[in-house]
Amino acid sequence: GMGVDPRAVMAELLGKVTGTSKGMGGSMHIFSKEHGFYGGHGIVGAQIPVGAGMAFADKYFETGGVTLTYFGDGAARQGSLHEAFNMAMLWKLPVVFICENNGYAMGTSVERTANHTDIWKLGLGYEMPCGPVDAMNPVKVAEAMHEAMERARRGEGPTFLEMKTYRYRGHSMSDAQHYRTKEEVEEYKKIDPITQVLDIIKEKKYATEAEIETIDQRVNDLVAECEKFAEESPFPETQQLYDVVYEQENYPFIPHRL
Repeated sequence: GMGVDPRAVMAELLGKVTGTSKGMGGSMHIFSKEHGFYGGHGIVGAQIPVGAGMAFADKYFETGGVTLTYFGDGAARQGSLHEAFNMAMLWKLPVVFICENNGYAMGTSVERTANHTDIWKLGLGYEMPCGPVDAMNPVKVAEAMHEAMERARRGEGPTFLEMKTYRYRGHSMSDAQHYRTKEEVEEYKKIDPITQVLDIIKEKKYATEAEIETIDQRVNDLVAECEKFAEESPFPETQQLYDVVYEQENYPFIPHRL
């Protein structure tokens, strides 16, 4: 996303030198400073205070930027969330905290990790604008995000949105999904976001069937091209392990985001 070359993303997944992090990051660490995309973090929930810190930099340097900080329902149980929320409200930081709640952390349901399932209510303790969003509906997501980002740009501080969504596959390849039924997954597939968007496009006549097929083909071709590029790219040289630990030059910190 954010304009990052998808070929470089695929190369990073395969650990190749042409990847976004020169093959050193893998699936969790897709970064692009140029496009303001700061990737994922190995420490669960660590991105929450980091996101608030980036927003502090934007406010301090008066860049007009807004930081979008994503985390899951499992990470919402981290203590650092509360510290970040408190400071973000205190300093009116331009940050949108987004909890993607798909009902299961890795394999633990939300019901088993707290005495309430409305994660968005965590914002109430800080008088932070907050609320749930039907994240299976892309239109509602766009509306909620626009409102939150405009609030941040006006200098009115953060928003906390709980995106109520679902994942059709396991958390990882080793996830046998014993914690839910196949029937549950099938029920959610009936309200797939892609299907909902397609229905709107057809209903409003934004595109014809032929135009949609052309887009599908273009995407399929691009994915095949990304796969070929990644497969044919070389692995990094051993020396790179040492070259990427320390920055050779001290660049001034210029935050760059949305």
